[in-house]
Amino acid sequence: MPLDALCLSGVVFELNSALAGAKVDKIYQPGRDEVVLSLRSPAQGNVRLLLSANPSQPRAHLTQLTLENPDKPPMFCMLLRKHLSGARLLEVEQTPLERVVHFRFEALNELGDRVERKLILEAITHKANLLLLDGDGRILDCIRRVDSGLDPKTGQLGRILQPGMFYRLPPAQPKLDPISPDREELERLLAKAPEESQADKWLLDTFGGLSPLICRELAYRSGGATDVRLHVLGPEGQKALLDQIEALQHTVREKSYTPTLISMENRPKDFTFLPIRQYEGSAQVEIRPSFSQLLDAFYEQRERQDRVKQKGQDLIRAVTNARDRTRRKIANQEKELASTKDRDRLRELGDIITSNFYQMERGMARLRTVDFYDPEGKEIDIKLDPLLTPQQNAAKYYKDYNKAKTAEEMLTIQLEKGRKELDYLNSVLESISLAEGERDLLEIRQE
Repeated sequence: MPLDALCLSGVVFELNSALAGAKVDKIYQPGRDEVVLSLRSPAQGNVRLLLSANPSQPRAHLTQLTLENPDKPPMFCMLLRKHLSGARLLEVEQTPLERVVHFRFEALNELGDRVERKLILEAITHKANLLLLDGDGRILDCIRRVDSGLDPKTGQLGRILQPGMFYRLPPAQPKLDPISPDREELERLLAKAPEESQADKWLLDTFGGLSPLICRELAYRSGGATDVRLHVLGPEGQKALLDQIEALQHTVREKSYTPTLISMENRPKDFTFLPIRQYEGSAQVEIRPSFSQLLDAFYEQRERQDRVKQKGQDLIRAVTNARDRTRRKIANQEKELASTKDRDRLRELGDIITSNFYQMERGMARLRTVDFYDPEGKEIDIKLDPLLTPQQNAAKYYKDYNKAKTAEEMLTIQLEKGRKELDYLNSVLESISLAEGERDLLEIRQE
């Protein structure tokens, strides 16, 4: 949950400063869950605002990325064009402590009267949505319509998000506002906390709007460890924890945010609005000039990695299937090769039949005679084909012998070839796991 409510407040402050008074020029919907507003801003000039209701990565920010638009605009895009084309953005605001952003517009209706329209982004993971409201707060439409139903967590009837319904905010979390309590109230809250609690868990369970990353950071700054417990902090450490909460309050009240990107092994891991110290050099921590640049870079890299991962999974599946087929083929060939090991016995049986032509006749189903290849000279029963002559039965055993001999030679060659192919496919799977980009995967796929 990188885009927590407090981090979102920094994004909203930045967008409101950059876009207040901007006019909507064009509207696009490049994806199922994404809308791009092309705006003419007095402060920024021509800019593009990306609103994403993607369930796994909802967000709002200015973007420099070029997104491909479909040939035919979706219905929601057409509705936005009808109501917001030429509209002026009055304000960007956030529901306190919620990941809900309101874009308030002044537009003209069909009669040329000035009316208010509101675009609401619910940037809530797994429940993200984008809704267009009229001036009375009724839903004109939304990217993701929601019928009534029971909330699996609360067991209560959930919100209905359908055209014509009045809009209601998502249910508020039963947690405290981390910005409003004064020092005395913070001390009372901390005094009630179980001593065995981890400092970061206490922060996360007590206050809303905080991400696990920020909670760990406050704990680290107070006691030198992200998982430090309250009783280990002691009076001095607990005082330092309260100092850190007050510093956080000051940051939010004064709007002194620091867009911070966190990467590991050159891959984006997280972002926030404060400088981060907890990784102690094990991660790359980079300060970005704006949240929009940070979010553009973070999600562009993450989406590229997701594409690479998906393509890599497809390639892994194809190579794994080929490897498994090769393994089964080798196993079958090894069984066939094992069956050729007794081929000399076929030749011996042919010799025994040949030496007993004088006592054989057509129609016999078996021959019982002395096995002169047996050191003890025991008798043996040799199975015969009653439809064949004695000479033909002997020829059949010689033929099976030669067939087994040839099979051994061919199977040995095929097995060597199959084992080399299996080694190669295993090396390809290893190469895929080490691939760092689409180019690497393309080269592997071409190979």
